[in-house]
Amino acid sequence: MFLSFNKIVILLKKPSAMPALKRIFLFFVFVFFTHTFKAQTFTDIKAGLTGVAESSSCWMDTDRDGDPDILVAGEFYQTSQPGISTRHYSNLRNDQFRLTGKGLPDFYRGDFSIGDADLDGINDMAIVGEAANGKRLATIYKGTASGNFVPTKVRFMAVRDGSIDFGDVDGDGDLDILLCGEHESGVITVVYLNNRNFNFQEMTIALPGLRRGVARWSDFNLDGLPDIFLCGISSTGGLISQLFQNHGSSFRKHSAVFTPLKNCNMAFGDMDNDGDDDVVFLGETAAGAHLTQLYRNNRNGFTAVNGGFVHVSDGFADWGDMDLDGDLDLLLSGMSANGPVSRIYSNERNNRFRDIRAGIIPLYNSSGEWGDYDLDGDLDVLIAGLSVNQDMFARIYNNGVISIKAGAKTKTQSSNWETISPVPTRQEPIYYYVYSSSYSDLYKTGKKSYYVFMSPVKRFPKDYVLEEKFQSLLIESFPNWPRTDQGNIVQNGFATKTEAEKSRARMIHEYQTKGFKLIEINW
Repeated sequence: MFLSFNKIVILLKKPSAMPALKRIFLFFVFVFFTHTFKAQTFTDIKAGLTGVAESSSCWMDTDRDGDPDILVAGEFYQTSQPGISTRHYSNLRNDQFRLTGKGLPDFYRGDFSIGDADLDGINDMAIVGEAANGKRLATIYKGTASGNFVPTKVRFMAVRDGSIDFGDVDGDGDLDILLCGEHESGVITVVYLNNRNFNFQEMTIALPGLRRGVARWSDFNLDGLPDIFLCGISSTGGLISQLFQNHGSSFRKHSAVFTPLKNCNMAFGDMDNDGDDDVVFLGETAAGAHLTQLYRNNRNGFTAVNGGFVHVSDGFADWGDMDLDGDLDLLLSGMSANGPVSRIYSNERNNRFRDIRAGIIPLYNSSGEWGDYDLDGDLDVLIAGLSVNQDMFARIYNNGVISIKAGAKTKTQSSNWETISPVPTRQEPIYYYVYSSSYSDLYKTGKKSYYVFMSPVKRFPKDYVLEEKFQSLLIESFPNWPRTDQGNIVQNGFATKTEAEKSRARMIHEYQTKGFKLIEINW
């Protein structure tokens, strides 16, 4: 059932002709339906994931079959006994996931980052945290074509209660490492340069060490050099939230002012569609208050904006366009003054956000992110953490925003929603295209530009066959490719060629409207 807004307007058009009590009732109906009908737009698919605390969780297409699988790591309870585990769940389609072993270590109090460290076209996994045997770790596991992970010789300074992040700090086309946390010798924040073949060298940078916080890359001023954002507890015990600007050969503390936090996290996204990444910080202040603060990027610095978010610490945030309206919405979870919360905020433009009352389980000590696990075109939710009763959860929520809009039809006035039909049962994707983007001096002219590389739509039995062919053709066509800031190669799979072609055209349009030069990689 859907009670349309237009019908209610007609009912209330002449309130003077109605008894007062009836007008109040109709007003209540209006408020009830507009404020609660759309509340449950996300549904727990009951995937049977093991609940974890001190968690890290993410989507990753480990088996390279075109749909995102799940990695969850942390502390869990099984038959009332605590344990530490890293769980990998393979996406079997139709809301089904199967626990499989993929060669990653069991750990908690840590973080992982996904990226192609060795430029072989297959994503690898960088990890920090505390292993099940009590030892701290910081290393990279190499992804293989079969979907497994194998250890490498990489040994960074081992930490817990921190973070790790891939990013190309020196613009040489390979992914470097930024990590922070509690080392046996004290708190640290370190950058490692990638010298290829899993050889890394520590970069000499004076950065404040951190624990119970994070260190992240983001190119806030769009100069092609990723900058460093920090928040957490410093070596002196004080709280910091700082930006260090990348000047090529050095990093310098920027004058931007952020509220110092601990038990903190941050998320970057262009929430106002002006071409640069804004940032939301969440955490605990020196006074012990929870805080969620949005900062608008003006490319020279940041301005605090009141987004109307619930204040949380010990959680996470993630930006994503969950309702496909062209702007970034916010997934937010953590501990608030009233207990654990998990919220989804719809971006209403002009720095305004609306809690859609999505019904996500309230968690803290939490992790998660957006991801389209069912390949229906909208973003679903992965979330893990602790409930108010100290129970551990890990859940997947299916995005029903589009299907609810599909039912919003009215006889009194046509609606754009009427053109949206329910998502049909998904078929196996067999038509793929691959793309990648780059901010680089691709032609060695001494000037960098933004490029997007796009393959044609092809029918292949496996998406990674196309991805590997794309990688080899890029290197063949552009010898400078391995030395560019290439980012990750991304593939999209569809059941029909028409769907794939439409998606490819839309992707090209999105990049070109942002000033990227299109280079088609054909064969």
